[in-house]
Amino acid sequence: MTTSYHSERKHYYFIICLLILWIILFEFILPPNQILPRPSITLLSFINLFRDYQFIINILSTVSALYFSAIAAGIVIWIFRKYILTDKSIFKFLGISLGRINRLVPVILIGLFLIIWFPVSEYSKYAFMFLISFSFLFNKAAIELKKVNIETIQSINSLGADEIFIFEKISWKAIEPALAASLTELHYYLWSLLIVFEYINGGTGLGKLLRTAIQFKDLADLFVYGITLWILILFGMSIINYFKNKIFFWSVN
Repeated sequence: MTTSYHSERKHYYFIICLLILWIILFEFILPPNQILPRPSITLLSFINLFRDYQFIINILSTVSALYFSAIAAGIVIWIFRKYILTDKSIFKFLGISLGRINRLVPVILIGLFLIIWFPVSEYSKYAFMFLISFSFLFNKAAIELKKVNIETIQSINSLGADEIFIFEKISWKAIEPALAASLTELHYYLWSLLIVFEYINGGTGLGKLLRTAIQFKDLADLFVYGITLWILILFGMSIINYFKNKIFFWSVN
């Protein structure tokens, strides 16, 4: 834990050094260019975004769609875990089949169909994020369940424990740390997909603002969006790592 804390602090120090270097180089030394905007212009652009482009509303739209949908998917899997993830469940077979389809077909195609089917609905991105989150977590759980020590299960089963008891008290507890660890990958995955979805769909969200900045070749706005995304992703990762280390701290070999 201490090593991880100091490692994160080093990353933040490195980021601060980069920001200072950007200010010195592009504000005082280098002339206007098409690589990075001047910090003063970026600050003015940031202020204008709040005034003219409903920046907070767009941020909230993106953040709520991603985290609300992902949390909802996790809760559904947790509540119905003994019905959808046991070996005799037809839902487990369907879920694994869906995961195999996702590996063969680009996931963004699902989003494109949702955009076509519901072109003016803001709820389509919630549905998209939920489906992707559910499929990812379901398949991760199914894969990890295969790694649970079969000898432990057999020994407990010989004592008279039924399948549901073994699943909830042994198998599920054994895979929870791996599921928590996979949230890091899922987090980056969802952010990438959601920004692309909003970029194409054109509804409320940061993806729409990114498209506007690219269309008008506004380097300062694009830089502000990039920094905003970066901060949001880092903040989300910090929260995920905090709860992962606090709640799912054990490991099963």
